[in-house]
Amino acid sequence: MAKKSTKKVEEKPEQHFDSEKGTFCVYEVYRKQNRTIYYLQGGQAKFLSKIILNGYQGLPSGLYLNRNGYGFGKKGTFLLSALKDNLASNKLLEFTITKKTKSVKKNTLKTSVTLPLIDVKNLLVRLGRINEDSNNDLRSEVASFLSTKFPKQIRISTEDFDDYRGGEVAALFRRKKVAQKLNEEDLEALKNFFPKIFETSLKGKRKGVKVERSALIRETKKVTDKIFLDEVIKEFEGNLAKKIISENDWQKFLSEKVFRFLANYVTTIEKQNVSISVSYPDFVLADVYGFVDVFEIKRHETPLMALDESHDNYYWKPDIVKAISQIENYIDEIVRNADDYVRAVKKKKGVDIRVVRPRGYIIAGTSSQFKNKKESGDFRKLGVSLKNISFILYDELLENLRNLRSKL
Repeated sequence: MAKKSTKKVEEKPEQHFDSEKGTFCVYEVYRKQNRTIYYLQGGQAKFLSKIILNGYQGLPSGLYLNRNGYGFGKKGTFLLSALKDNLASNKLLEFTITKKTKSVKKNTLKTSVTLPLIDVKNLLVRLGRINEDSNNDLRSEVASFLSTKFPKQIRISTEDFDDYRGGEVAALFRRKKVAQKLNEEDLEALKNFFPKIFETSLKGKRKGVKVERSALIRETKKVTDKIFLDEVIKEFEGNLAKKIISENDWQKFLSEKVFRFLANYVTTIEKQNVSISVSYPDFVLADVYGFVDVFEIKRHETPLMALDESHDNYYWKPDIVKAISQIENYIDEIVRNADDYVRAVKKKKGVDIRVVRPRGYIIAGTSSQFKNKKESGDFRKLGVSLKNISFILYDELLENLRNLRSKL
């Protein structure tokens, strides 16, 4: 019986040829191996014959590899030249680009250098900013790059390539369509970077730097507030369109997305974050000076007024009477136990507050419930008659957000 052949069938690559004559294979894609081999011709071919791209099917963006096989472009020559001169002067040079790996391996015949794609891209971007005639600067950047990435094998520069140079961000933003082409990695990096800009000390910096950072903070807040407000307003409108939404859902929405826009309030103190034996409201808001006010949140469909037909007057519905009584009790409890409450908030939230004549606010109902001007007028009269308590209708709160958005 004949033995079955165990010889492995080699994968036939997908070949891509130059557009000049169509005879030179510029790169081969091995899809099963998730690898691409890029072949060089022209001036850069004297340093090495190919570049291996492990983990990539095709030519990754950011390397600017010439589609006719001429390599990284004129400035990339400085990288290949430095690799050859410093690591493989009398040997073959094999260059591999991967997603993460970095290494230098040598044997008697060749030197294999591996670098992550992001590092090579960063170098090429930096080289791209240097004028064509500044060869010394180009060599200096490459020397710094290789000495930083392979400090044990190469010591041709004392500068750390990964240190930022002033003007690099400006150069990046001068490129076209930067904002439109940001990906998840870019956005995460910006998210982590912006707080560092705002928090870094500017001691010793020029006045212009301080002025520009202040302007950046103002403009960033203005733009982010606009975007966030648009989302909040849209969600608010959607919530009001629903026939029923629970108090818990309203509390979560207002706490996470709306209270931050109420004038002067900077801190939200939720009930579950302050454990004290006495009864406290779901939300207490502290203003910029630390003074607190109490908020009671009911649903938007909570009925507000009932008609006393015998006297042709409107009076509070039972749910509103309960809310008024409840918030009065909350205010009394906070004032009576002010010292304990202040200490508990300081311990749990790290915030210093003051309990001095807190006001109470009830968020409930909408003006669409009012059937006529009489009902609306009686609602205002009854509200004014309450001591230290004010009503906020949901649609009024929404209109306040819309007004704020138009000002921004």
